[in-house]
Amino acid sequence: MYYSVIGMIAIVLHLIMNHEFIKINKNRNEVDRAFKKFALATLMYFTTDALWGIFSSLSLAKLLYADTFFYYIAMALTIAYLCEYVTHYLHLKKGFGKFIRVFGQTFAILVALLLVVNHFVHIFFWINPDGSYQAYIYRYIALYMQVFLCLLLAIQSGIVMIKAAGEMRKRFFTIFFFCTSMTVAIVLQIQYPLLPIYGIGLLIGNAIIHTFVNEGEIEEQFRVLQSMADIHYSMHVIDLAKDSVQEFTAREDVKAIVNRPEGALQMMRDVITAVTIEEHLESVLEFTDLSTLAERMRGSKTLAKQFIGRETGWVQAMFIAIETDPYGKPTRVIFTTRVIEEEKKNEETLVRKSQIDELSGLYNRRTYEEDVLKYSEEVNEDLVYASIDVNGLKVVNDEIGHAAGDELIKGAADCMKKVFENYGKVYRTGGDEFVSIFFANEQQLEAIIEELDATTNQWSGELVSTLSLSAGFVAKREFMEEPIVEIAKIADKRMYKAKSAYYSKKGVDRRGQAAANTALCNLYTKILKINITDDTYTIVNMDVTEKTSEKGFADTISEWLIGFGKSGQVHEEDLDGYLNKTDLNYLREYFKEGKTSISIQYRRKYGDLFKQVAMDMIPADDYSEDNQTLFLYVKNIDM
Repeated sequence: MYYSVIGMIAIVLHLIMNHEFIKINKNRNEVDRAFKKFALATLMYFTTDALWGIFSSLSLAKLLYADTFFYYIAMALTIAYLCEYVTHYLHLKKGFGKFIRVFGQTFAILVALLLVVNHFVHIFFWINPDGSYQAYIYRYIALYMQVFLCLLLAIQSGIVMIKAAGEMRKRFFTIFFFCTSMTVAIVLQIQYPLLPIYGIGLLIGNAIIHTFVNEGEIEEQFRVLQSMADIHYSMHVIDLAKDSVQEFTAREDVKAIVNRPEGALQMMRDVITAVTIEEHLESVLEFTDLSTLAERMRGSKTLAKQFIGRETGWVQAMFIAIETDPYGKPTRVIFTTRVIEEEKKNEETLVRKSQIDELSGLYNRRTYEEDVLKYSEEVNEDLVYASIDVNGLKVVNDEIGHAAGDELIKGAADCMKKVFENYGKVYRTGGDEFVSIFFANEQQLEAIIEELDATTNQWSGELVSTLSLSAGFVAKREFMEEPIVEIAKIADKRMYKAKSAYYSKKGVDRRGQAAANTALCNLYTKILKINITDDTYTIVNMDVTEKTSEKGFADTISEWLIGFGKSGQVHEEDLDGYLNKTDLNYLREYFKEGKTSISIQYRRKYGDLFKQVAMDMIPADDYSEDNQTLFLYVKNIDM
């Protein structure tokens, strides 16, 4: 019976050491899953080994035969799963590692088949009617095959161990020692078949793996969690099935609430209610509702939300699934909170920079285009679109300098911001071009127009003493059926009318400008106002047939120029020169050198023919080194 006693002790010790791994589910990593299979096969072996001693001592031949059958099955499975565990732990996923795993699986299948055959022809073992055990040739072959597999694992783990360093070298040495010990144990089992040497080897091997490998892995995971805890405001493990909480780390104010004898569900509500500002409380309580969490996280690893804490500012809370049921719903989760106030400030700064025009401090053209899209379906009759232009900017730039021109733009921006900021937004859409979109009733609009005039009249700078704006205001109530893009066009017309009236007062005759503009449009086939600083453009005059993807038409001027050339519109012999000279980086440097114009000649496709054309670019009135606006003209010179 001593044989059975050893087996029973082995079962108890094995369960004590490896109960956590035996319980793990399929969502753990492949190393843990492989060790679980190895541990279960070992448990099966210990069980059959313990029963073998009992049945043998009682001479129960039939039960002894059945037990011995499963004994050899368990033995084969321990070796097969040992091969799987060791190769995964050593990261041998291909080549030799795959060969060892397949070899181990094949070995287990062959043993099972031989045991079935053994029932009819005694080739593996037999139990005599008196309960005595008799071994045959295939029993020895099977054991020698196990020796071969364990020896291969020992050699490979030894090679990996030599190449490793530090803590991992110690763990690989443990694997090497276990495989070597199992090789010796199996050899001894062959020599002494009635002694539990194989079982003792498995027990010792499991003990050293548990102590030096699995415990080491757990310690490493603990260190990882500890390093995570250092950057988190709080971290708790929540067992959803048991409604319990285990604190990993927390600040004192959170500890005071968590360390109460109530369940996780109520604790979470109390914590969130205590630390969250009123405006965010309802949504955060919904996010942290543990009664619905499992269903909301079905199939997901994480669930996160940001909110503002009463004392901390912005906080990011996150649930991380660590155990799930067969349906993919978490049963245990880590709940973490991290203060992200500084990150939020940086994020808001970056967002603001992407939305704001650097010189004026107003919203930029990109933001304007996004907002116009947002307001495209707006039906509020109080919506007002204002198109605004700075008068006399070119004269200031030419006569006083660009520093004075910049002062004028900043002054205009400050005046508009003061007037419009309580009603809506102000955008700088070009050099001296501004737009405001805001909401005001009729009385408010009249007051705003008067305030804008008064504010600009009172303004005075260091380099420029006066400021004048031309503005066109259009309220949605005037054109309820028109979209905002059409309202913008009407506002532009009103602004230009106001500008014309301004110049008339100043004694500047602009009556011939319309005729001159018509003549210019007849001479040039394409006129654009482009900004090579922010890669934008405005179409002044162009045939609508040019706005096609076949001719490279695009949202930015750089993409349009490149697309036009590469679409076959430019003769291949002229293409390199065209692309080089229309490159925005080239143009930026070219005009920064003080050049007043550039002319690019190339052959352009018309139908089946190529004709010579010239593209001229000259700085616009509002050109500055920080805001390079140009007029682009294209004319046909091959008449």
